[in-house]
Amino acid sequence: MHDNFDLSIVIVTWNSENEIGECLNSIFENTNDLNYEIVVVDNNSSDRTLDELSRYVESNPGILTVIKNAGNYGYTKACNAGIISSTGNNILLLNPDTKIAGSALMDLMTKLNSTDKIGAIAPQLLNNDGSIQKSCRTFPDYFDLFCELSLLSSLFPKSKILSRWKMFYFDHDREEFVDQPMAAALMIKSVVLNKVNNFDDRFLMFFNDVDLCRKIYDGGNKILFYPRAKMFHTKGVSIFKDRIRMIKIWNTDCLSYFRKYHYNFFLYRWLSAGLNLSGYIRIFLYNKNK
Repeated sequence: MHDNFDLSIVIVTWNSENEIGECLNSIFENTNDLNYEIVVVDNNSSDRTLDELSRYVESNPGILTVIKNAGNYGYTKACNAGIISSTGNNILLLNPDTKIAGSALMDLMTKLNSTDKIGAIAPQLLNNDGSIQKSCRTFPDYFDLFCELSLLSSLFPKSKILSRWKMFYFDHDREEFVDQPMAAALMIKSVVLNKVNNFDDRFLMFFNDVDLCRKIYDGGNKILFYPRAKMFHTKGVSIFKDRIRMIKIWNTDCLSYFRKYHYNFFLYRWLSAGLNLSGYIRIFLYNKNK
């Protein structure tokens, strides 16, 4: 990897014509003298996403590169392609439904590179109304999934035991080392990404970020949640464009994660059955409410 840029921003798009313009504008408006590039990987969008991107390529030569996939290869493979094509010392994984606020990029990069022990850093995510989005999680185990599937985590959101995984008890307004911030906006040192070999592409869409963060910790680095840096995030935009398929992929990727890190013959089969049942219920409710 060549050290041409201080920062490479990697964005994966799929039918993102309504989001990508605001995302890119927020980057251009808040980078100042930052030495950066943007690499967008498009998963064969069928809307006007590529037309939107072409306009920005023309008006920002040398900054924005677009990789056009021949099919929808899923987030993980597309993101890896963007990482491999990037040349920055730091890589920001960014969703197209995000918007940069103020000096967030420079704040993240400065803090990330202030010490060797930090391998990755995440900003505070805000909803469009300015409220704080719960974006940090711990690495899940079988008990956490039991609490999630049984709705105990929803019934007792402030419990550090029953709501441990999604950290609803964490107020998200103080700096803290965390297991896994949401990868909607996650900045990682390129040397750390190289060391952990990027995303594991056995995960198509979900749990790739959980796995990546786990590999970062296993490699001896930590991940910092840094609320001084803020970004807006419209949660779930891409997921709701193909909701039923996303539910099925979530279940498959969840099982892949537990097979990789927590395989237990009996518990794994309990989890598989629980996910199948919850998947049927979620699909039924989605179809009913359409």
